[in-house]
Amino acid sequence: MITINRILVPTDLSIASVPTVGYALALAKAHHAELSVLHVLSTDVIKDQQLSHGYPEGLAAAPGTPSTIAQPNLDDLFERKKQLLRTFLDQRLGTALVKTVTLKPVIRLGKVVEEIVATAKEEQCDLIVTANQASRLRSLFRGRFSDQIAREAPCPVLLIPSSANVTTDKNERVPLTQLDKWAA
Repeated sequence: MITINRILVPTDLSIASVPTVGYALALAKAHHAELSVLHVLSTDVIKDQQLSHGYPEGLAAAPGTPSTIAQPNLDDLFERKKQLLRTFLDQRLGTALVKTVTLKPVIRLGKVVEEIVATAKEEQCDLIVTANQASRLRSLFRGRFSDQIAREAPCPVLLIPSSANVTTDKNERVPLTQLDKWAA
């Protein structure tokens, strides 16, 4: 018999990723599995923050601010991102549902596909749940992240299309994107 004890779901913390994360959370609940929610920080993002002295895009230091501003340390950045990930899950999926599973927020720095595959190996995941979508331009030139993940993953990969329909506990078929707060 196949058992699913650990599930990995990567997220970019966008609204578009909510249905996939919600589906992974529902699977984790149904299988009594641990859910690792992964957010990968691209090395480009870190470089951009260093170039802007840690100010978000479009903002600059006030006149007279010294140009040698101490850069945020990576531990602080990771901790802030973990808190942002927890807030994202609570607000988008609902605190009540999030509390029904053992959830592990994971923040990694690097290339997205490499970090997803490495995390799946390190966490000994039994399943990766990821969205099956990409911009048309990205698909033409580099392929979808999901395709690369499926080729390199150490475990099965469940690809969730944005057009997916699911069956609710009331035996109704509804678009995955229309489930509200993933009521437990």
